[in-house]
Amino acid sequence: MNSNQKKLKVLHEQLSAHYKNPRENIDEWVELHADLQSHIDDQPSGKSIHHPLLVAFPFNDHWFSTIDYNLRYEIKKLQKEEAIRTKDISEYIFLHERPYRVHALLDAYLHWWNPEERDWWNTVANVWIDSENIFQNITIWKSILSEQFSCPHLMMTEEDKKIFNELSGWINIYRGGYDDKGFSWTLDKEKAEWFSNRFKFLHPEMKVFEKRISKLDVLAYLGGRGEAEIIYIPEE
Repeated sequence: MNSNQKKLKVLHEQLSAHYKNPRENIDEWVELHADLQSHIDDQPSGKSIHHPLLVAFPFNDHWFSTIDYNLRYEIKKLQKEEAIRTKDISEYIFLHERPYRVHALLDAYLHWWNPEERDWWNTVANVWIDSENIFQNITIWKSILSEQFSCPHLMMTEEDKKIFNELSGWINIYRGGYDDKGFSWTLDKEKAEWFSNRFKFLHPEMKVFEKRISKLDVLAYLGGRGEAEIIYIPEE
């Protein structure tokens, strides 16, 4: 057991004890970790912590929550170091909070991860499928998917390839959202309608967009989430 693993064991024990036997003095002041203080986001809807390793909404400055935030953050920091040491790319990426995982992917690639092409695209596919905020990182995703030597077809599993190969030369694709500029589409109109209705009570302008495109313009078909997803970059 190395020093980081020993520290992790102690931190996990402290976190477990914190949950089981919270301190009685509810007025005790505990300082939030400095790394987290610089990532407090104050919005009309309330304060939150929005750090790559810890997102907490709503933010609660009660001592119990502060200890919880600090311990969980310290644990993740050490786990991140261990993931780099062992070159565990999946562990490294998914230790990060969802909005920051594509950034973690690129950071690893630039600094310590040297994957084979197949491993790269498998990992890209996993991050893409997990993402719920493609639009927030659309410039990064466009770079990943459309650089000169990009091969996004390698994101597809054997089952995905089989379905893709059976598609006709021209296909109808659908997208539920604010506009038709996004990269995530579907062959399933009902699924697009579901996405357009999901937050319609907050954003009544959401609707279903439809395009007819050449199969040659499809970057990948992904069926892993049961969404018959088509990755397609619309013309600007």
